Amino acid sequence: MIRQKITFLLFLMLMLSTSVFSQVKTTIVENVNATKAGLVHVLNRTGDTIILKSSSSIYRFSFLYHSQKESVLMDLDSKEAKIPLHHFEVGQYTVVAYREDAVYPISLNRVGAITKPIDAIADLEEDVLRASLSNDEQRKRNIKPRHNSSSDTRLASVANKSKEAAEAKEREQRVLIKRAAEDTARKNQALAEAKQKEQEQRELIKKEAEARSKQEHALAEANRAKAEREKADRQLAQIEANKQAIKERALAEKRREELRAIAEAERKEADARIANVQTVATEDNKHEKKEVKYNISVIQDGSVEKQTREEYRKENLRPNGLPYED
Repeated sequence: MIRQKITFLLFLMLMLSTSVFSQVKTTIVENVNATKAGLVHVLNRTGDTIILKSSSSIYRFSFLYHSQKESVLMDLDSKEAKIPLHHFEVGQYTVVAYREDAVYPISLNRVGAITKPIDAIADLEEDVLRASLSNDEQRKRNIKPRHNSSSDTRLASVANKSKEAAEAKEREQRVLIKRAAEDTARKNQALAEAKQKEQEQRELIKKEAEARSKQEHALAEANRAKAEREKADRQLAQIEANKQAIKERALAEKRREELRAIAEAERKEADARIANVQTVATEDNKHEKKEVKYNISVIQDGSVEKQTREEYRKENLRPNGLPYED
């Protein structure tokens, strides 16, 4: 029982999916960049028309059929486009919308057949323009409104002639519009190339500026390294000069010490010579006999000739050879 229920549910889901898939006529893949740029690209509710709405004018669009490598190119110059898809058979397509700022590709897959309307317009360009443009815009572009057939053959003939004249004029106008669009495209291409060249020139100037900046930076680094080396050399030279000055001061001090020692030795030697002379003089004085008149006798009767003490000191030296002090 459970297996039968599961089988029934699977069969029901298969039938529903087949029914839904059979109703799908076209699928479209969103171009995120186009959406961000203000280009809406959707299908209508029945999936038989692709609708393009843009924030700026779409001056051209194209259809590329993948399997046959064929493309359809059409000038538009409008912010909105409605493209009936019964003109295109089942298969993979790339729809390209051309604006002045960029080109936006859109992936489109025609899945199922689309019934052609009874009053369908055979010409794709006319069908797109009539579907996309308002009546006022159609009149500006000399696109005449469509009329119902008349029972009067004479009137029909006149109407046909008028229609043929209008169509001829319309085709001529389309040629003029196409040429104007091509001129605009060429101008836009030239402008894009000029912008590209300007951008390349800016990039070249930027690269040259970066190269100069690198060279200046390298030169500054070399100068800084050179300055640091010169500073280190000066510091080493100053250290060596300080060491040499310390050595010279030490040598000078040593020389002064030597001179002081020599002077001290010479002084001591002179003192020793003087002392030796004095010693010799003293020894000589000890052995020299000298007759003096000085008499310290206590006899006071005049029988002894005496010399005063002061007179003795004036006429004689001390035993050490030096004079008496007064």
